Amino acid sequence: MSHENNQTIYRTTPARTGKMMIIMLGICIVGGAIFFSMWDFWISTPAPVVGMMSETTEHDVKAAFSGVHIPVELSFIESSDFRTLAFNALPGEEGHNPEIRVKSGDEVTITAKNTGKSFHAFGIVADPEDFNNVVPGTAIAAASNPLKPGESGSVTFTAGAPGTYYYICTVPGHALQGMQGSFIIE
Repeated sequence: MSHENNQTIYRTTPARTGKMMIIMLGICIVGGAIFFSMWDFWISTPAPVVGMMSETTEHDVKAAFSGVHIPVELSFIESSDFRTLAFNALPGEEGHNPEIRVKSGDEVTITAKNTGKSFHAFGIVADPEDFNNVVPGTAIAAASNPLKPGESGSVTFTAGAPGTYYYICTVPGHALQGMQGSFIIE
């Protein structure tokens, strides 16, 4: 008794395998080029779940507008060796990390310009070591999409609950290197 197998066996040649590998490599290169050319778009907004996780805190207190408008201008700067970071002037110089004093209800406009060579972002926090909990409505850029050298941004908000807050660079590590100042609401 003999058994015959009449099924067709598909085989390929090394040339066809090479063509397939070239096509797959081309798809990877084109996909990578699209992904990295749109990098600013991919990181510009946090995932929707991040917004759902935020909670209302005592710093979200809304104050009645007092009619006073306070403009503040800050510049991100670095020392030549990048070990010291600051606002407006390096430590020991006049204007270094100026204290900002406002009253609850004052409208504050902060303009921050990146005059340094690194990436920076701005925010007001209750704890300068906790750069993730920026008081809502006080951020300029973000650690995931910072201001590039030469760029600037501004934010306008009404000062809320009285207390001592801190304005910092929200890029991880920058506040600890000196990029922080007092923001006092009376």
